[in-house]
Amino acid sequence: MCWIWVLLLFPLLLTFASCRHEETIDVRPEAAAGKFYPEDSKELRNTVIDFLSKVKEEKIKERIYGLVVPHAGYRFSGQVAAYAFKQLEDGHFDDIIVIGPSHSIYLDGASVGDWDFYETPLGRVKIDKELCDRIRKEGEKIGFYPDAHSREHSVENEIPFLQVVLGDFNLVPIVMGNPSIENCRILSNALIKAIGNKRVLIVASSDMSHYPQYNHAVKVDHKTLDIIKAMDPERLIENERDALSREIPNLHCTLCGLGPVTTLLMTAKKLGAREAKILKYANSGDVLAQNRDRVVGYGAIAIYGHQQTTTPNNEQKKKLLEIARKTIEARLANKPRPEFKIDDPALMEKRGVFVTLTNHGKLRGCIGHFLADTPLYKIVSDVAIAASTQDYRFAYDPVTLKEMKDIRIEISILSPLRRIKNIDEIRMGIDGIYIRKGTRAGTFLPQVAEETGWTKREFLEHCCYDKAGLPRDAWKDPDTELYTYTAFVFHE
Repeated sequence: MCWIWVLLLFPLLLTFASCRHEETIDVRPEAAAGKFYPEDSKELRNTVIDFLSKVKEEKIKERIYGLVVPHAGYRFSGQVAAYAFKQLEDGHFDDIIVIGPSHSIYLDGASVGDWDFYETPLGRVKIDKELCDRIRKEGEKIGFYPDAHSREHSVENEIPFLQVVLGDFNLVPIVMGNPSIENCRILSNALIKAIGNKRVLIVASSDMSHYPQYNHAVKVDHKTLDIIKAMDPERLIENERDALSREIPNLHCTLCGLGPVTTLLMTAKKLGAREAKILKYANSGDVLAQNRDRVVGYGAIAIYGHQQTTTPNNEQKKKLLEIARKTIEARLANKPRPEFKIDDPALMEKRGVFVTLTNHGKLRGCIGHFLADTPLYKIVSDVAIAASTQDYRFAYDPVTLKEMKDIRIEISILSPLRRIKNIDEIRMGIDGIYIRKGTRAGTFLPQVAEETGWTKREFLEHCCYDKAGLPRDAWKDPDTELYTYTAFVFHE
């Protein structure tokens, strides 16, 4: 009789077994549908497609690192948002990181989502939980606070556009609180460390000025747009304080996503972005012309970088650093220069290069070659030798072989020089400068501005006096040539 009971209970046992092994899927459900955008999936998709179809803007050919996109109701800001998302058609990214401000709770930091999926009426988007975990581990004040996401629309409003334009993609949703410069730097540094070699897009979700009269909004917003175009994240926060101090009637903020936009600029610059393009600007008074006494501004902006040449990946960077170190050590040991068998096209490109040597943060040599006339791997070898043996500043205290164990090698791969006519064209922290007058010339790499904290004028004066041996104000002379360049920088 026992076997009869076994047969009767077997289906039930299977059910319990399957339940024990079934994984629970954690989903962040839609919260803004029906309020900020249509809740019907067909209507929502058609709305987004209609917005995108009205954008005739020419696509940016360089790599896009980030977008600034509004997050108001689609009725008000959807058409502006479409100008940004249109740039992503046919694009591919390993992850999309959407950073939005917290409208519902106070955060002194950031909250990174911890679900399996993020849901909208168009379906579920997979969360890159591994990347989310890495971001949380890399920065203080970064955690996961469910209440910050449960009713927040600033991230969610961007998802349907991404679903229509990209189809399947991996999402990292971040809600940011207090937009202090410290918090922006913490999140930016965490992102850089966590991203590694992934190809990511960062979307900063933000509307612009809140509630001033139409003409005031236009003036305030265009000043903010100019600062974003100049790629100057610190000035964004200063601009907010300045605008509010001027007591413009009904002005509540310059960017409700001040933290996300500032963090985007900081991070994109480190990843290689060099330019910002204003794709579209409007405000709610342009949509509802009869209500211009109290408006909200909207801007669509692309942050991108010129990629005329290949950016080295991690393996290529490792190889170039290896070439530099082995070459220096061979020279200091009075041995023949090592031969390197290189067949990687990226390392065969002709590029300008600087090699910088430091010992526990103290400079020990820095020499470069501007002309793109020598294969990358070879010019790195040449300049590495020069930096260790020919920098006149260390003629009486040269780098030694014994010291090499404490030396850190930094390589800066340069863009072509660009002649400028006005110092306003210099983007601090992005551009290096090269100053030439007669037979005298000097240069500072882009990273010098960040390391010293100099103003633009100090940057120029020190370059003239310290590097070119010219009077401090020589940069003002009509016959002095000013050039800028950018650098892709990496180190051991």
